[in-house]
Amino acid sequence: VMPIKGSVYLYGALAGKAGNINPSDLIYRKKQLKSFYLTSWIKSGGSYQMVKRMMSAGNLVNSGLGQGGWCCSQFEDVSMEKAHQSIVEALKSSITGKKLRIRFD
Repeated sequence: VMPIKGSVYLYGALAGKAGNINPSDLIYRKKQLKSFYLTSWIKSGGSYQMVKRMMSAGNLVNSGLGQGGWCCSQFEDVSMEKAHQSIVEALKSSITGKKLRIRFD
C-alpha cells in the first residue's frame, strides 16, 4: 500500500506495535518507519524555540478539543493486511469524513 520511498510516522504508542514489517521493503524499496515524539520536538532548538513550539502546539491541540474538532473524529481500525481492501472500498463511495487507522498489532 505504501509507495516506494514512502514513510510512515509513529507517534508515541498510539499506533500500537509496529509488526508485520517486511525488511525487504525497508532495504530494497527504501521505505521508512519513523517516529515523532512531541516532547523532544518542543525541547529542541533552545528556550526561545521551546516557548514558540509550546504555544503553537497548545493552540493546535486546544482548537481541536471542541465539538466537531479532531478529538471527536471517528475512524475505522483496519489491519495492515486489510488496508488496501478498505481503501479501495472507501474510494467506491463518498469518503468525506471517513478515516482509516491502520493498526500494526
